[in-house]
Amino acid sequence: MRNLQNKHTGHYYCVVETGEQPAINITYEPYLRIQSVPDVSVVSSSVSGHEGGDISVQCLYSSGYQNKLKQWCRIKDKRCYTVGRTNTSQNSSVQISDDGRRSFTVLMTGLRLTDSGWYCCSVGDLQVPVQLTVTKPKRVPDVSLEEPQVPVLTVTETKPEIMITQTGTEEKISHVDRFCLS
Repeated sequence: MRNLQNKHTGHYYCVVETGEQPAINITYEPYLRIQSVPDVSVVSSSVSGHEGGDISVQCLYSSGYQNKLKQWCRIKDKRCYTVGRTNTSQNSSVQISDDGRRSFTVLMTGLRLTDSGWYCCSVGDLQVPVQLTVTKPKRVPDVSLEEPQVPVLTVTETKPEIMITQTGTEEKISHVDRFCLS
């Protein structure tokens, strides 16, 4: 189904014939609901980063909200950062830029563990929640500048043994290979 619109909302039927005798028809009745794109949404509702690192969140809005106030707010302390404001009360580690084409991007740099929590993209009176998780980076082992110790592999070649036995008038020769014995 393509180019779905609200008028396509409703019940649909899917019938499957089993081919058995007598014929058995299985009927499915899915309900399809078409809804328009939400006025405010996010590309990802859960983001994660490492302590000291950066994260980026993209908030999307419909054309009817292009001239509305756009903010990135921390729900815990109700602290909001606003698109277009650069006064000293704004945290320099949070930057918000609006592309003017129905999306704005939040960039948080120098993440701290305490930055973890729930935030929201806010456009006008609409909000969409986003969960941010900040973790400690995995420790990378120190790099050594010493010469690496290369293990020496010694290979010794063993020659097969030849056993000669004489029984009666017959002579038997058998080769024994040590690599093949178990």
